[in-house]
Parts: sequence; C-alpha cells; structure tokens
Amino acid sequence: MKRPFIPRMVRVLAVPIVLFWAIVAVTTNTFVPHVEDVAEELAGPMIPHYAPSQRAMLHIGEKFQESTSTSLTMLVLEADRPLDGSDHQYYDDLVRRLKSDTEHVQYVMDTWGKPITAAGAQSLDGKSAFVLLRLAGDIGQTQANKSVEAIKETIDKDTPPPGLKVYVSGAAPLASDTLSVANSSLNNITIVTIFLIIFMLLMVYRSVTTMLVPLFGVLVEMLVARGVVATLGHFGYIELSSFAVNIVIALTLGAGTDYGIFLLGRYHEARNAGLDREDAFYSAYRGVSHVIIGSGLTIAGPGCV
Repeated sequence: MKRPFIPRMVRVLAVPIVLFWAIVAVTTNTFVPHVEDVAEELAGPMIPHYAPSQRAMLHIGEKFQESTSTSLTMLVLEADRPLDGSDHQYYDDLVRRLKSDTEHVQYVMDTWGKPITAAGAQSLDGKSAFVLLRLAGDIGQTQANKSVEAIKETIDKDTPPPGLKVYVSGAAPLASDTLSVANSSLNNITIVTIFLIIFMLLMVYRSVTTMLVPLFGVLVEMLVARGVVATLGHFGYIELSSFAVNIVIALTLGAGTDYGIFLLGRYHEARNAGLDREDAFYSAYRGVSHVIIGSGLTIAGPGCV
C-alpha cells in the first residue's frame, strides 16, 4: 500500500506529537489564568455601540451631560408599610454616597429627593420608590460589572430602617449576573458533557480500552483549546467573552469526539478487511483526513468570525 509522506511522518513521530500537545495543554493551563477568568477580565460590551438603542442612550447622556456609558441600574426601595421620614433620610444619605462614588457612578437621577418629581418615583400605595443610576462602563463590560458589584457592596453594607429593603435591578445588573452564571456553570456543563461522551463511546465500542483512545484525544484537545484561547486573550491578541468560551468548549468536545470516531471506524473497517495494523492506519488516514480537514475548516471559519 502506498505510504504518503504526511501520514508516514505522523506514524513515525506519533509519540513526540502526543507529548508536544500534552506539554502545550499542561503549560497553558498552569502558567496562564483560566479561560473563564480571562473572559471575565476582558469582557467587552454586550451590545455594540452602533446598535440604535446604544447610540440613542449615548446621545442622551452626552446632550444632558449625564453619562458616557450605556449601563443603567435601578435601585428599588420597598417596605411593608408606607415609606416614612426615616426611609427618606436613608434614601438621601444613600444618594449622597452614590454621587460621591465617581469611580463607579456617573449620574444619579434623584427624582424622589425633589418635591416636584417625587410622586413620579413613588408607587401609588406609597410603599416603594426607585432611583435611576448610570454607571461607569458599557453594559456587560468589565468596568460596568465592577461598578455593579460596587453598588451591591454599598447596599449590602448598609443598615436600612426596619421593614425597608433595597434591591439592585436594571439592564447592567442583569448583564453582570448573566455573565457570572455563564462562567460559574461552564465547568459543570463541561463535566456533564464529558460523562455523556464516555457513555456514548461505551455504547458504540462496548470496550473500555477502545473508549479511552478517542476520550484521551478529546480531553487533550479541550485542554489545549482552553489554554491557547486563554493565552491569546490574556496577552491581548484576541477579545473574549463568556459566550465565546462556551462555544469553543462545546465545539471542541463535539468535533473532537466525531473525528476520533471517524478514524477508529475506518481503522476497524480496514482491519476487518484483512489489512495489518500499519496498512489499516494508512487506509484510515487516506479515507478520513480530507473529511476532518473540511469539517475543521467549516467550524474554524465561522468560529473566527
């Protein structure tokens, strides 16, 4: 059987190739922050500035000299009784402290603190009121998420009057919570996916030894993908988001498993046809390599976009 140069070199250098990728996986996952931390550190705006809603918000902030960002946050004060003077005093003190926090708060719309607009910021039953904040950083961005956390810390450290509760809501906190949940759930999703892959491979091959071959490749691929993406993001070569990281992990696990099944399937077909191990390897390589390259390019192309 004809032995082309590339598959021959892959077979001859099989051990060095495996060691190389194992070293890449260990190095990038040891000496570089985890990809979830990098994505959280480099989080960009969730909605681009050219979106009509964001352009309008920035225009309003510029013309009214309120803010240069798109992060909106609502503080809701709610009691189980009509709000009284002690609640208003707490509100006034809270607004004063928020206005002094210029690092995280760019604008406070103090409507409840002014008699002419107070009625519009209070519920009809008089048990709740709100205040609008415009925070530093664009919605979903790292700076905006830090601003949201600063507001939450301020509220958590406070001791409001008995019966009064203060809630942090709005678009910016929602985006921050979404990114936080996405990052925290990524490891759980990855673990569940790996167990599903193990179950699927056992169903297909009914052999623990055979199952370990593609599983080892998939795990190394996943570690390399996580490490390389984290390295590129950490050193500023690419931008990252939690959603991009989730897509990378999902594609790596799914595509890597498929490619392993393709190769093993062709190899077993060649062995069942009477070929020895070496000829079966070349037959599997010749029958699957173009499929893997085409599929990989199809995934990598849109993924880069």
